Amino acid sequence: MVDVGWRQLRLSRDRLEKQAAHAADDGDEATAGLLLFYAAECGLKAELVKSVLRCRDTSGLPAHLRTHDLRELAKELGLPRTAQGGPDRCRRGNAPQWGARSNGSRYVESPDLHQAWRYGADLLPEDEKAALAALTKLIRECRERG
Repeated sequence: MVDVGWRQLRLSRDRLEKQAAHAADDGDEATAGLLLFYAAECGLKAELVKSVLRCRDTSGLPAHLRTHDLRELAKELGLPRTAQGGPDRCRRGNAPQWGARSNGSRYVESPDLHQAWRYGADLLPEDEKAALAALTKLIRECRERG
């Protein structure tokens, strides 16, 4: 992880969220999701560094918080469960023959959504929309704390 200060993380949160809105307006939900995921991660880490750990930059993050697991970061920040990063998983629309199954349908766990969007996995549209809405809510929660 590249260590940066909480101000840089907040600026990145805002920049990524703005670019996600442009991607969503263009109908590119995968790019919007990827950008929102990283915006939420930046927002959570900014508030952890500034308010909880009270350190100057991310070098003060303990190993278990150097993660992409938004739920873990939100939990550490003390956000309510309803604001901790969206659905537990998104179902895949066109999954390969291998992979995990849940009730007969393939899925991507919440901490791995950034990979699904980055690598182009097909997600069911209703699950993807729910994930985008949850990430937007999570970013708003971070902004309200700062």
